[in-house]
Amino acid sequence: MKTAWTRILHVSAAGGLMAAAVGCGASTPSATASPSRAAGPTVVTFWESHSATNQQGHALARIVAAFNRTHPSVRVQVTVTPASAKALAAVQAGDPPVMAEIGHAPQYGYETAGALVNLRGFIDGPHGFPSSQLKGIWPAVWAAEQTPNHQQYLFPVDVKVAEFFYNATLWKKAGLSATPTTWTQLQHDAAVLQAKTGAIGLGARLDHNDWLPLFYSNGGTYFHGGHLALNTPAMAATIQQLRARDNAPYTKVLSYNTSFEDFAAGKLGILENTADGYEMVREDVGGKFPVGVFAPPPGTTGKSFVLYQGLSFAIFKQATPAQQQAAWSFIKYFDAPPQQAIWSTVGGEPPISQSDVAAVQQMAGPQYTADPGPYAGTRVAIQELEGGHVIHKIIGPAQTEVDTVIQDQVQAAIAGKESVSAALATMESQSLAYLSGSAAQ
Repeated sequence: MKTAWTRILHVSAAGGLMAAAVGCGASTPSATASPSRAAGPTVVTFWESHSATNQQGHALARIVAAFNRTHPSVRVQVTVTPASAKALAAVQAGDPPVMAEIGHAPQYGYETAGALVNLRGFIDGPHGFPSSQLKGIWPAVWAAEQTPNHQQYLFPVDVKVAEFFYNATLWKKAGLSATPTTWTQLQHDAAVLQAKTGAIGLGARLDHNDWLPLFYSNGGTYFHGGHLALNTPAMAATIQQLRARDNAPYTKVLSYNTSFEDFAAGKLGILENTADGYEMVREDVGGKFPVGVFAPPPGTTGKSFVLYQGLSFAIFKQATPAQQQAAWSFIKYFDAPPQQAIWSTVGGEPPISQSDVAAVQQMAGPQYTADPGPYAGTRVAIQELEGGHVIHKIIGPAQTEVDTVIQDQVQAAIAGKESVSAALATMESQSLAYLSGSAAQ
């Protein structure tokens, strides 16, 4: 079974990724081209964290290889590494890559360091995106790429939204047919699965991917118009639901990698995860049983909200103008419909734009609608994005501290260490302190 590090860092020569060694005395390509290479292609060093051994890595290798073949004046070289964290150290050392995939919250450290190119000049310039492509980008995805003060250092790569996977063999053994359409039905099905198969009914994850969409589905608003609103009836109802679910005998709260291992071993009937995990969990299952997918059920509003999260492209200021332009040409290439079709059908990620969906469906062919099926994770994610109830949670540099406060209080309430009312009061006051700058960072 692959560990967390092998998922992230193992580079396969067959994957077609040109991995530059990091640390251990090895040198990485400099962000500035040397005079001896001036006559050759412009080299774009690209740090990203999709393992070359999984489906996202295979898809990226295919796209990079095609780009290098069709753009002989540019050479993209890929290093597989946790770029969100490591690239900042490279900036401080004076030798960052030309381009990297980083998360939304980490961008503020790079912004403080003055390390990133504001992409608006590329987006709106003569070599920007066609307006139809830009207009088709899912609204919450596009909004999340911009900081609260309207700077745009990021352009989307991953579009991760929540999904539930189910073991179709256990599902059938338990006598279940239709997938659940309410949280009550989800809990009922998990209890039935456990009673009739002996497997754990539901493998849940307790983090912001879990409580925030449910909070919105219950009528809450996390951060709107510059205001944080957590001590509300909607959050109280959300914590009560999570408390009931996670303390139930059919539920096991699992870490990311443990959940994959238990599901692949047939120990779980239903697994809470995200769209990009569908291909990875199918790889781990290895054909032992079919894996089905369904979207999170709606909350008290009757709507099912999903949280957009993922990694995004960033270009570094220390790169030469030629390298920056070459990096942008790759971003445009990657996010065009033909490449997005590969990213979605091979990599299992939904496309960044609604205008890419037709290309995805065409490449997938008749199996696009099959559930269980090879494209079920992508199809369900697209349906969630098309539903329009997609949220993001970018509130600024204090995001990590606020997330930690809320997470700690939600967990304390679920475990019965604090009352719901006390947890709500604490999460609101401490979060506001971080946002105002009065709390110690």
